[in-house]
Amino acid sequence: MKHEDFIKTFQRRAGLAADGIVGPNTIAALEKAFPNAIKSPPPHPKFPTEHIEGAIEADQELGVPASVSLAQWALESGYGKSMPPGSNNPFGMKARKNETGPTVTVRTREVYTSGPKKGQAYYIDAPFRKFDSFGHAFIEHGKLLGTAPVYAPARAKLPDLDAYIETMGRIYATDPTYADKIKSIIRTNGLRQYDGWKA
Repeated sequence: MKHEDFIKTFQRRAGLAADGIVGPNTIAALEKAFPNAIKSPPPHPKFPTEHIEGAIEADQELGVPASVSLAQWALESGYGKSMPPGSNNPFGMKARKNETGPTVTVRTREVYTSGPKKGQAYYIDAPFRKFDSFGHAFIEHGKLLGTAPVYAPARAKLPDLDAYIETMGRIYATDPTYADKIKSIIRTNGLRQYDGWKA
């Protein structure tokens, strides 16, 4: 039996919606059925454990859904294969004006969002933030999405995850398909199982 089939079977027997997502209600039912059995989030073949834990910490402390942080890590860094060298910055977080702290300069692709060139790509050399660890990067990413006033309209959409992603995507990236890419990564990798996780 596949993992998802097992979860759906358990959910049906527990009287839950059999969607295969290990969300807060399913976790609560599993804890009731198997006391003390669930201590840490399930591993994922494409997502390092330290990243899953970082995303969950940002979810718990800053309210940024873990699935979104993980999907952004996957999209921005090509599942860890590409990021500004020596930066520990898998989110492609650029340094803001007058921001202190170490940075690295990288050539990056942008897309015009208005004017006669709207939709066309262009390249610039931009400063990106440099972090001392991936855990630090996940927390800083969580602070950006979870506290910056510019993302307040996205936060107001929660708990509707799709609406949150669509609003956040328009603010976070110039790529008009960014939100669709994030939603696809979440769906195809079953990342909603990490949202609201409590060890």
